[in-house]
Amino acid sequence: MEIYVMNLRRAEERLKRLREGFDAAGLSFKRVEAVDGRNLTTAQIERFVRKVGRWGRLTPGEIGCFLSHRACWRELLQNGDCFAAVLEDDVVLGENAAAVLLDDYWLPDDAQMVKIETAGSRVFLDTTPRGEIDGRKLFRLRSSHYCSAAYIVSRDCAERLLAESETFCEAIDDYLFSSLSPVFSQTTVYQLTPAVCIQSHAMRGDGKTQEVSTSIEGREAKQRGRLSFGERLREVCVKERQSGVNKVLAMLRKRRRQTVEFR
Repeated sequence: MEIYVMNLRRAEERLKRLREGFDAAGLSFKRVEAVDGRNLTTAQIERFVRKVGRWGRLTPGEIGCFLSHRACWRELLQNGDCFAAVLEDDVVLGENAAAVLLDDYWLPDDAQMVKIETAGSRVFLDTTPRGEIDGRKLFRLRSSHYCSAAYIVSRDCAERLLAESETFCEAIDDYLFSSLSPVFSQTTVYQLTPAVCIQSHAMRGDGKTQEVSTSIEGREAKQRGRLSFGERLREVCVKERQSGVNKVLAMLRKRRRQTVEFR
């Protein structure tokens, strides 16, 4: 299974640190040059972003990040593999990462995306595992789990994502891993736990996780966009329905809410 790492040309120090971590883990990766949102022209931005999303207008950093993920999906389609791992360049690898990232034999047949990182947040998972690798278990992810720094994507899913994201208005983690996203509801998404990857800023000094929302440049200054009454009503209804389903299935011990740890 190929590992694609997106990296800005100006982020040489990040690439150096990442390569050291991969060398120590006995892994290699293919660098995919990330799109620098600061260098995009107005015409280029308008080509891809044609409306304002739920969280307001996308920042140049968010646009560049989304386009960088698209570049990785395109690489998968070109190389002919069934799966690929897509990583951002600020990830930290966990114990024995090679067992997870070298091959795809452990993935369920219906897996379209597998989130292999954690943001330190509590999420709903099925209680029955669908796979196991090196002491880590694989569960269906049933709620939002933000950040998109490390995941495995199938070839068919990558092809669909490319076709459906010719234009976009949400940041990549909202697009892929928010329970309000149509993509999330239409995709079979699994969560590896304990996670084998974490973004460097999500680690505490003791090596454990702390909850984070994002590290995308400029995103911390954003304010939520103004939704219409109909959009707000739909969002509330979807959230309430999802929450109700998860709580009922949790009472039936079919699902549980837990923090995904990093190891």
